[in-house]
Amino acid sequence: MRLSYFILFFTLFKISNIYGQDTLSIKASNTKKSFYVSLQYVGLTFHPNGGNTPEIYPLKFDKKAYFVLEVGANLNLDYYLNDKLFIRASIAHYRDCAFVPAGYFHLGIRSLIFKKGKHRINGGIGPTLMYREDWHQFSEYKGDEFYGERIHGKWQYRFIIYGGEFEYLYQINDKIEFQYSLIPGIPIIITSKFGVRIKI
Repeated sequence: MRLSYFILFFTLFKISNIYGQDTLSIKASNTKKSFYVSLQYVGLTFHPNGGNTPEIYPLKFDKKAYFVLEVGANLNLDYYLNDKLFIRASIAHYRDCAFVPAGYFHLGIRSLIFKKGKHRINGGIGPTLMYREDWHQFSEYKGDEFYGERIHGKWQYRFIIYGGEFEYLYQINDKIEFQYSLIPGIPIIITSKFGVRIKI
């Protein structure tokens, strides 16, 4: 949670710097408004303290489920406000650690953190609605601190206002980039995604 707050404050700081530039600079960068779409594989998950119910994780790499493979996809749509700031809408659906259907909906702001040559790092934050098929179907599951007893029908859910993300981009050509993303749900979970991002 502390890391999520850091991402929030860092993003707000970057935004204030961007909009603190002179008016001519902002107007010039606004001429670069564009859309990008990306498709990513979801992904490798790391549990810093091990999984809370590792015995039900079929794709774990170790006995305590520090590393678990998830199987699914994430779709992003990005709209650039200028060359350093953009809005991202994301939707994901995958099989989670217990290999049951799960996913999320996200809308947030992103800011450029670092750029050198073909390499870029972005970071940002925004509200996220997460869901998964209810784990109470497993006798080994005794609840967890993240989803708790938030249950609707056969689904568990959680809405967070501060869902954060970092990403690394490598420019392959004028329209295509390799994209690696990290969702830092510390101290519970860290999720990796990778794929391609295309200018449309």
